[in-house]
Amino acid sequence: MLVITVAAIVIGLVAVVALVAVSGGLGDDELAAVSRPDAPAPAAALRVGRSLGDPDAPVKIDVFEDPQCPACGRYAERIEPLLIAGPVSDGSVFLTYKDFPFLGPESFEAAAAMRVAEDLGGKFWDYQQLVFHNQQGENQGAFTRDRLADMAELVGLDREAFLAAMDDPSYRAAAEAEAAEGSDLGVSSTPSLFVNGEIIRGVPEWEALRDQIDAAASGSEEAG
Repeated sequence: MLVITVAAIVIGLVAVVALVAVSGGLGDDELAAVSRPDAPAPAAALRVGRSLGDPDAPVKIDVFEDPQCPACGRYAERIEPLLIAGPVSDGSVFLTYKDFPFLGPESFEAAAAMRVAEDLGGKFWDYQQLVFHNQQGENQGAFTRDRLADMAELVGLDREAFLAAMDDPSYRAAAEAEAAEGSDLGVSSTPSLFVNGEIIRGVPEWEALRDQIDAAASGSEEAG
């Protein structure tokens, strides 16, 4: 009886694992609730749509990102706040978020959702911060429509209006077009930063990025 019982348990466990694999991962019940990061979103005075800072700043930084990319999550947590608090706020850098979704359907859904958040209430940067804070694996349910709508409510948007806008294919099309622009520029992974046109692949060290910003600013002044 013991042998039969143990065998039955093993078979049952194998069946459960197989079911999870076939269904594409864990369901919403196994995901942590949507939460806010501790850091505040960028100040409203800095926002220019999906950009931050002075459009006339000597250094332009475009950052191509995928919402599900763990390296982009590290960039958003460690490097982006330093950029915003330093060279963006002091007028040296004009920072722009660029879409490069490539990791699967939830990447495209989240990219579209960030655009919807901007159109519905100028909430791109609030929503972008929530997206990267709530990464939980790739295509495992972290960015389903329901969870994206939860994030919309968390930043003060109307849930039904958000979901209705998400049905508009133009948002995904815009994200796809921007990704194609990135490919034409040589982007093949995320994050990819362009500092006055010079590409940095991966998450940069802050000191190295700061030096490159200073060099780019000096070059712009000399050119001017």
